[in-house]
Amino acid sequence: MDKIAIIFSTITGNAFRLAEAAAAVTPNHVGPYNIRYVNQEVIDLFDTFVLSYWCNHGTADDDTIDLIHRMQGKKIIIIGTLGAARDSAHAQKVCENVEKLVRENNQLIGHYLCRGSIDLNRTARRLRIPEGQKGHLSPERFEKQKESLGHPDAQELAQLQDETKVFLQKL
Repeated sequence: MDKIAIIFSTITGNAFRLAEAAAAVTPNHVGPYNIRYVNQEVIDLFDTFVLSYWCNHGTADDDTIDLIHRMQGKKIIIIGTLGAARDSAHAQKVCENVEKLVRENNQLIGHYLCRGSIDLNRTARRLRIPEGQKGHLSPERFEKQKESLGHPDAQELAQLQDETKVFLQKL
């Protein structure tokens, strides 16, 4: 098996934790590397990637979206975190959006998404955005986001590792 590059994008550390957990069960890997240092030369060196992202407005974060757009014909395992429950309608929509993005020009090998802690100070600022405007956060939704604290937890990281092993068998 060729080397697999593990790349992460993070602001809270959640996606880095996922990348580390995936690296622990991925033989012949390099990384995890911060997405901000990945240029076209790095992309061209590898055929297979594990991309660890964080959810932003119902899809992957901007850096991950940009990286995926620069990839062509790659095999991609995508892993991510969001501030909502994994079985929520929001999580399902995120999965659809991110998987569609990957499949545009690449081969999706697998996708793991779990809850991740959010920066409550950062999201609390969205409470001031008027209702109906992009980025608005209701007080009720803010209270729901508090449930994300402490995630990903040990069970989610173990589940990620189990699913990563299954994804790797598909290569």
